[in-house]
Amino acid sequence: MDLFRYIVRFLYKIRWYLVILPLIALVVAWFMTRHMERIYDTNTTIYTGMITGYNIEGGSGIAGGNPQTNITNLMLIITTENTIREVSLRLFARCMMYGNPNKDNNYISAEHFRQLNASVPADVKALINHNSESATYANLKAYEKPSQDNYLFGLLNYHPYFGINNITARLKVMQLQHSDIIDIGYSANDAGIAYNTLDILNEVFARHYQQLRFGETNNVIKFFEREVARLYRILTGAEDDLIRYNISKRIINYGEQTKQLTILEMQQQNFRNQQLMDYTTSKALMDYLERQLGDRARVIRANKQFTDHIKDISRLQSRISNLRLMAGEGGDLNNEAQEEMQKAQRELQTTTNHVKDLTHEIEAGTYSTETGVKANTMIDRWLEQMLLMEKARAEMSATDIMKQDLDRQYLFYSPIGATLDRKSRHIGFVEGNYMEMLKALNAARLRQKNLQMSTATLRVLNPPMFPLNAQPTNRLMILLGAFLLTFMLTALWFFIIELLDRTLRDRMRSERITKIPVMGCYPKESNLRYRRFNKTIADMSLRQLSKALLPKFKEGQQNVLNLLSTDSGNGKSFLAQELENYWISIGLQVRRLTYDEDFLAEDSKFIMANGIKDLCPDILPEEIAIIEYPNLDENSISPALLNMATVNLMVTRANRTWKDVDQKALKEVEAMLDEEHKDSLFMYLTEASRYAVEEFVGQLPPYTKFNNFVYRMSQLGLTAVENNHAK
Repeated sequence: MDLFRYIVRFLYKIRWYLVILPLIALVVAWFMTRHMERIYDTNTTIYTGMITGYNIEGGSGIAGGNPQTNITNLMLIITTENTIREVSLRLFARCMMYGNPNKDNNYISAEHFRQLNASVPADVKALINHNSESATYANLKAYEKPSQDNYLFGLLNYHPYFGINNITARLKVMQLQHSDIIDIGYSANDAGIAYNTLDILNEVFARHYQQLRFGETNNVIKFFEREVARLYRILTGAEDDLIRYNISKRIINYGEQTKQLTILEMQQQNFRNQQLMDYTTSKALMDYLERQLGDRARVIRANKQFTDHIKDISRLQSRISNLRLMAGEGGDLNNEAQEEMQKAQRELQTTTNHVKDLTHEIEAGTYSTETGVKANTMIDRWLEQMLLMEKARAEMSATDIMKQDLDRQYLFYSPIGATLDRKSRHIGFVEGNYMEMLKALNAARLRQKNLQMSTATLRVLNPPMFPLNAQPTNRLMILLGAFLLTFMLTALWFFIIELLDRTLRDRMRSERITKIPVMGCYPKESNLRYRRFNKTIADMSLRQLSKALLPKFKEGQQNVLNLLSTDSGNGKSFLAQELENYWISIGLQVRRLTYDEDFLAEDSKFIMANGIKDLCPDILPEEIAIIEYPNLDENSISPALLNMATVNLMVTRANRTWKDVDQKALKEVEAMLDEEHKDSLFMYLTEASRYAVEEFVGQLPPYTKFNNFVYRMSQLGLTAVENNHAK
């Protein structure tokens, strides 16, 4: 409780500082914020459709990634440097084109336009095309270079309206409750700047988003289109090469042609086997018959005419066989070949008849009729076998020719098959790549259309509104903060001083610093307000000291009051004299002893004194001795004098600093006191303030209502009745 009262008293003591300094800070803050800028807020909401929107690939949401990631990417695109750079240049172009130095408009206020226009150099003003915002933007973009001397480069870095970092810092982009909607907010001290910044941003970020999304897809589509065109050219070239190869090799249907060739070879082989059997059979029969005929056969063979007819028959048989083979290989013969075959058959029949007739003539002319009749039948059979053998030989000769032709065809068709397979595999490989690329191209185009649909879902639900009313300023908070901060700093400053200050001042501080109980306080004289009450207050303090001392005096022994001090000027003499006068006035016997008057401070009699009799031999036992000793910092005192005292009162000024040497002297005094007199040492403060005196004597006059209230509050009499002394 004492600590709480001490804190309250401390605050009351510095009350004027706590009032005046915060008020000064409040006035300064009010003066500095009298032209405080008003902030205008505007916002816009964008529907993206990236979570719940429809896509043609099936399902909901935009194809190509996580929907939440796509929304995050879109929000980052809005705040990227590239987007904000374009917004800044377009905003600058719009302000320079439509700003009016004499009147506020929907683009920029007149005051801010005058400031902007004054800072823009002439070469930049020449880039402004008042008829086309796009042309102005193109001129500014071409002019802007990353150079310290470039005005636009500095504008994009440092200007409060057009600086990229400044725009980004005031731009707030957020997704509303995990939905498809993005809210974009912007604030500025110019309503036109705030509105136009968002108006331009809505256009710019949508275009940048489309360029980024379509850019990658368009590049992929262009790649696939080039690959499809290249593979189509390769595929067409390979097919044309196959066609030319088939034409050059006379291939219509390689499989069917080789199949027919195989069939023809099998037929030819069977026919060859049959011919060989016929030839062998005819040869064997003819040899047998020749052995039976004997010389007849040799005679007939020796005939030249017979030999010529046999050759003709062989020739005609070969011709007929060749024609028949041609008919069997290529199908039906044409008319000319048929006529030739019929003619050969007629000639063969005629020649055969001639041979038969010639054979009979030779036989008849060579041998008798009787003998010839017996051999006639055998000769006919021999001749028949000879003709069959010649026929078989002719057919075998034709078959050999056909075999050679088949062999040539095999040699012709064999590499063609491998080549056709290789070309077909090549065409198949190219065609497979072509189809895959075509499928990928179609998928990319489908993705592009899907992206077009998704980008088309970017809709401005709530366009930015031109803010007519500025947001409430925090000027009141600034003023209140300045007042409270100054109040707290002032209190903290004095509190630190209070903690570090070693001025005794009052009872609590004195006891905390010296560790010695305080018996009372004597007030300093007031020169102004309470001057007429100085005597009354001094008497109250003196009576309080007397009231505190007299109970400690005992009857039947010498009562001694030692007045001590560490240095001069603390009021020992004044206090001793006032006590002497007061006690005498109330009928007490008092003897006051003062150094350098009643005894000398450097006298051995004083230094070696063992009692009051050594200082004043004639003192009476019933007299109260008030002894004023010399300063402890410069003189010593006998322990016997300290221990003989009823009360040792250390007198010191309340408004002085309690130095280390003072504390040392006090400790020496405590050390000289024996156990019986340890409790006889007290502090007494002079030149004390009113509140320090009131702690011992109670409320001091004047007893006005205000003083009564202040005193009651200091004593925590929150519900007490007014003091009876109130006037």
